[in-house]
Amino acid sequence: MAYNIVMPQLSDSMEEGKLISWKVKPGDTVRQGDVVAEVESDKAIMEVQTFKEGVVRELKLKEGESAPVGSVIAVIETSAQEESTQGSVRSARGESVEGSALSVEKKEEKKSQANNEQRTTNDTPPHPKSNIQHPTSKNEPSIVTELFGEAEKNQPPTPNPHPLGEAQASPKARALAARLGLDIEALQKKGRLPVPTHAEDLRRHYARRYFTPKALKLLEAYNLSPDLFKPGKKHTEKEVMAYIEEHAIPKAKPLDSMRKAIIAAVTEAQKKPVFHIDDTLDATLLKKYESRERTVTVWLIKLLGEAMMRHEAVRTTLNERGLQVWPGASVCVAMAHGEALYMPVFKNVDQKSVDEVAKELADYKTKVKNGRIGPEDLKGSTFGLSNLGMTGIERFDAMINGNDSGIVAVGSEREGRIAVTFTFDHRVVNGWQGAEFVQTLKSLAEDESQFITD
Repeated sequence: MAYNIVMPQLSDSMEEGKLISWKVKPGDTVRQGDVVAEVESDKAIMEVQTFKEGVVRELKLKEGESAPVGSVIAVIETSAQEESTQGSVRSARGESVEGSALSVEKKEEKKSQANNEQRTTNDTPPHPKSNIQHPTSKNEPSIVTELFGEAEKNQPPTPNPHPLGEAQASPKARALAARLGLDIEALQKKGRLPVPTHAEDLRRHYARRYFTPKALKLLEAYNLSPDLFKPGKKHTEKEVMAYIEEHAIPKAKPLDSMRKAIIAAVTEAQKKPVFHIDDTLDATLLKKYESRERTVTVWLIKLLGEAMMRHEAVRTTLNERGLQVWPGASVCVAMAHGEALYMPVFKNVDQKSVDEVAKELADYKTKVKNGRIGPEDLKGSTFGLSNLGMTGIERFDAMINGNDSGIVAVGSEREGRIAVTFTFDHRVVNGWQGAEFVQTLKSLAEDESQFITD
């Protein structure tokens, strides 16, 4: 029998996941608990396991492709004996629940499979099926991949298994076919179009016939329809680019999971009532004790931890249960790689040495560079740090991360002073509390005992 592995939901805000890599290939034997893939959510990269033993029958995504949460990404062929021994956990209603909550197969779905409706991957087809499929997923292959992929090249057209007296097509498809001069019925009989045919099917067929591969890539990149161009002739990359430039068409850039997460986070942060405090820190000791490992950022994390332990308000978070005061000083630090932005958390820095913080920072930099930040790396902070001083930016303000009480934005050094801008959640920290915290941090930056670790 077939066991489906689905795209897991790795966070509450996750709507789709990106397949980073497969750890198996078709024909491999897997055991329960084996890692089969790595998937990127809107916040982290996680491993996906199989909850049953068997042989990998099919991998439905290519590395780098995305799919909605809950959609099938791989199929494992299990033995009948394994099905009966491991089986499924029966719920109170008698429904079968497999290892993952996302792979639930309801009785109603099984009943519907007995009809003549579209079969799922768990069905055994009663007769040979045509390889012509109408795309239904929003994550279907790109035009270029679908039209010029190896599978398409090596597989001859399959005749329509259901002879028609006339073409079966939507009204839009018929209108488009008339405009493009295409015979839907003839193409269906040759297996060139699915039954029924929709306008998008015609556009794909037409694109394959009348556009070069490079021209098709431009159509996809700029989200252009093939029927914008004169029918009946082969169109080149140069012609498509001329159309793009003439009409000043912007290049389409779909939102990936990371960008969606950033948008959601900053939108939520914008709703908070905040206030700002602008000030400067004496950079004398920070620069004196700076080294390759003990960077200014490392010292600032340590100084923030010490200041936080002296001020309860900045160790406080607000959620639906009310205010919560945390015993340790945990600081999240903004770190970016390309367009990806993370806020990994340095937990309980008040209990760590400066060298331990330095090593943790180096480890996080490696994780960010390789896209290996995990969900646990992003939890537990109550205050944040964003340092852009190394870019030469003199001053800026930063948005508060999650439920934190505030964040400090660190700018560049000017005449021995470092510009800092504090943003506080006014529901958690009042103006006086914020001012006292800033003064404490300024004093610590001028206290040489804070920098002497031997």
